Order: sequence, then structure tokens, then C-alpha cells
Amino acid sequence: MGKPNSVESLKSESRMLNRTHILKIAVLLTGIFCIGMSYAQKPPLQTIILDPGHGGADPGAGGEYSTEAQCALAISFKVRDLLKQEMPEVKVLMTREKDELPGGGHNKDAALKYRSNFANQNNGDLFLCIHLNSTNIRYGKKFEGYRTETYYVTTGRGRKKKKVAKTREVAVYSRYKLPHEDQAHGTQTYIWAADKSTNKVSAVKNTQGSVGGEGEESDSAFQAELNSVEYKIRMGQYTKYFFRKSFNLATFVEEEFGKAGRKSWGVMQRNEKGIWVLQATGMPSILVETGFISDREEEDYLNSEKGQMEVATNVVTAVKRYKEMLEANMKHAVAVPVGGQTQ
Repeated sequence: MGKPNSVESLKSESRMLNRTHILKIAVLLTGIFCIGMSYAQKPPLQTIILDPGHGGADPGAGGEYSTEAQCALAISFKVRDLLKQEMPEVKVLMTREKDELPGGGHNKDAALKYRSNFANQNNGDLFLCIHLNSTNIRYGKKFEGYRTETYYVTTGRGRKKKKVAKTREVAVYSRYKLPHEDQAHGTQTYIWAADKSTNKVSAVKNTQGSVGGEGEESDSAFQAELNSVEYKIRMGQYTKYFFRKSFNLATFVEEEFGKAGRKSWGVMQRNEKGIWVLQATGMPSILVETGFISDREEEDYLNSEKGQMEVATNVVTAVKRYKEMLEANMKHAVAVPVGGQTQ
């Protein structure tokens, strides 16, 4: 008689455990919603981290007379000034303001860590990298005619062996740089790949204070065990949130370049070494390739006052659109409660 009761008891305990587990997940998801609601109570974009690529010991890509580091810094200064003018309520911080690696060192890897740490420690709501692209310069070949070439052949054997001079006609070609339309040129904006989120999750976990620019979390908000179901749900939500916002801003940037008549290659996803800062910053992050310094026409454009101002204006207009989108989403979040019914 005791055995059946024992089986029923085990079944009852199992049902209770399942209900408890489901309840914990439901509470967590409700908490995530509440965090989202708390975001709506604060300005959605308070601090922008502006990151001019390369610098100092790391000049980046090179053109015929300038470097990526120099151009990126000059453009970034104009972006900063326009942001302060157009959005005075937003704090704009730069990872470097001189032709040097961020942090003043000489090690590129250390500088990368400095960039992301600077953004995370300053509770950035947006990480905006300014870079220039590069590719191998393409050359054409033009036939110029023939020239006479002298060469030697060996005849005979033994003591009769000797070299005899002969001539032949050889085609002559000249090498020239292909025109602008045949060179790689235009803009690209990169975001961290959505399917490669492990490192991004780690960066989010280690960020305290303002998360994603939409609110604040307590210091203990991300202290759950790494492998727990609750932790994975929470971090997955934040990671998807950052990807969504990064993609939206990147799209706005490329749209503005297109409106200005620039060739846009669109939004790209990257997860390899070289755009490490995109996954190490606990906030929406994009990297803007403002043009190809390897193309002389674009190098001239990106070194000119006119070109730099146009690029800066395109980027700032995109950021303004992004901010307006966040504010609209914030108002919607306030208007729609848990049940989904508008007040």
C-alpha cells in the first residue's frame, strides 16, 4: 500500500517543481517587461561615445597622401560639434582627440580594450565608430607597341659550343590606374552579427549603470549564474535589443549617404577580428566606413572641408532619426500596459 502512495507523492512533487520553474520564468519575463517600462521613464539617448578609428602608432589604411587615422579624427570632430549643436542635451565623449591611440599607448590590442572600457565605464547609450575603407587599387594595361629584345642561344657542342645573339619583337604595355568608376568606392556601415552573440552577451553582462541608454539597472541585476535558464533569457533579451537598435541606426546612416548621392554598399554584419569593439561594448554599436581612402577621388573628398562636413551631416541626421525613433518607442511603451490595451 505504501508504494503507490510513494509514486503519487513523486508525481506531485514533480508537478510542483514544474510549476515553480514556470513561475520563475514568468516572473523573470515580467521583470524584463518592467525594465522595458522603466526605460520609458528616462531620456532614451543621453550619452554618445564617438570613436575615431586607429591613431598614432596605428595609422590604419593609407591613401596617396593621407591616412585613415587622420581623416577619421577630422570627421569625428565635425560629427561631435554637429551633435552638440543639434542635440545639446546629449553628452558626447570621444575615445581620442589627438593623433594617438586611445589611452596614449602604442599597443593596438590595448587600445581596443580601452575604447570599449571607456564606452562601458561612461555608461554610453550609443557607440559610434568612424573609419575609412580601403582595397587594392586596380590598374589597367595599355598596349604601346613593340621593342626589339636581344637574347642568346647556345649552338654546337664541345669546343664548337658558342653563344649566338638573336633578336625578337616584344610587346610593350603601360600600366595605369583605372578611373574612379572602376575603383571600389562608397560607404558601408557594420554591426555585430546577430548569430554571434556570445561575446556581446559577456559585454552586456559586465556593463553596469545605464543599459542601452533606456534606463538603469542595479549592480546585482546580472549576477545570476552563467548557465541558468533565467540568466540566458535575460541576456538574450538585452543582446537582441542591442542588435535591433544597431541595425536601425546603421540603416539610417546608409540611407542618408544614399540621399546625398554617395554609393552605399548598405549595412554589413561582421564578427571577425578587426571590429572587436562592436561586440565588447554593452550598448548599440555601429562602425561607419565613410569611403575608400584607396580611391583618389574619395580620398580628396574625405580630406576636404566640404566632404567632411557632408559626411558629418549625414551621420548626425541619422542619429537624430534614431533618437526620434527611440522617443516614439518610449511613448508607445508608456501608452501600452502589460495587457496590450492602449490607455
